[in-house]
Amino acid sequence: MRYEFKLPDIGEGLHEAEIVRWFIQEGDEVAADQPIAEIQTDKAMVEMTTPVAGKVVALAGPEGMTVKVGEPLIILEQQKAAIAESRPAQQKKRVIAAPSVRKRAREMGIPIEEVEGTGEGGRVTLADLERYAKARESALEPVAPALEAAGRKMDRRHGITEHEERIPIRGLRKKIAEKMVKSAYTAPHVTGMDEIDVTKLVEIRASLAKQLEAEAIKLTYLPFVIKAVTRALKEYPLLNAAIDEETNEIVLKKQYHIGIATATKEGLVVPVIKHADQKSIHDLAVEIAELSEKARRHALRIDELQGSTFTITNTGANGGWFATPIINYPEVAILGIHAIKRKPVVIGEEIVIRDMMGMSLTFDHRVIDGEPAGRFMRAVSHILEHPEQLLLDVR
Repeated sequence: MRYEFKLPDIGEGLHEAEIVRWFIQEGDEVAADQPIAEIQTDKAMVEMTTPVAGKVVALAGPEGMTVKVGEPLIILEQQKAAIAESRPAQQKKRVIAAPSVRKRAREMGIPIEEVEGTGEGGRVTLADLERYAKARESALEPVAPALEAAGRKMDRRHGITEHEERIPIRGLRKKIAEKMVKSAYTAPHVTGMDEIDVTKLVEIRASLAKQLEAEAIKLTYLPFVIKAVTRALKEYPLLNAAIDEETNEIVLKKQYHIGIATATKEGLVVPVIKHADQKSIHDLAVEIAELSEKARRHALRIDELQGSTFTITNTGANGGWFATPIINYPEVAILGIHAIKRKPVVIGEEIVIRDMMGMSLTFDHRVIDGEPAGRFMRAVSHILEHPEQLLLDVR
């Protein structure tokens, strides 16, 4: 009997997904709940598992193909129960492991069914994979030089020649490209730039960071920026908004869900801190660390990537002094914070050395004009220049 496993709606508003990688091929026997593919939705990379066992007779298409919700992802030929009963010794071991652990096992080339799980109920953990890998490495001979040389040969079939290499634009990088193009060609972008004297902030963060070390919490500047932004957004609500293209209305958001642009090996993702205005510096530091770690492991849930009303992008210490961030459409503004540098600054009649941070605000000129954008930036600057105010804000 044939069974069609159709692409389900795994997230709010999902209409289609791209097949990034197949874990199976036609002719394979698969077990129920076995991972079969990685797919890229508009929001996240998702590992799909088959709900039933059977033999793969057809795949939706090659890697890079887009499949719509409700279309068959794979077609299976289901076997009769009697066949499984006649050869019980050949049944695959039932492995309990999280999707992220299964993915890591494939990346490491480890057959997960051979790994002894030490987690609850025999669950295989990342630590179990590391132990297995170390044991395997100790038993392997060094790779022969001839084999290494063969691996370095150029392969035209994979887009590599002597003079160039072609990398398919797929998965997360494809979604980023599509979203950036839509944003840039839909919203007229304008970017304002300024610098902030964060000398007091540098001192306060350093002091608090030592206190939080006991809790193994890494305190960055981002929680302070988030608190400053949410305060300023309440004062200038046009920046916490979106445009409804169908009704031609500006939609002012009454909640403050802050997207945090986070770099991964595959590209930027934007996990969302919900109700950021209601959280303390401590709470924000913990949540930022958790979301960043999940982003690096591709373990973010769909709901953790949806619903942002305003986005902050941090280019980091090596990211330069200013930038022109692209709006996280359909939002209407994005704030970029940049490197902190010691610079000479005129205060009164004196030149003094201060810690200065670059700031860039890109906004949708259909909704926001330069004057309110400038006032918003000044509000954020004032708060960060007097960060002691934030310490009184426990929520």
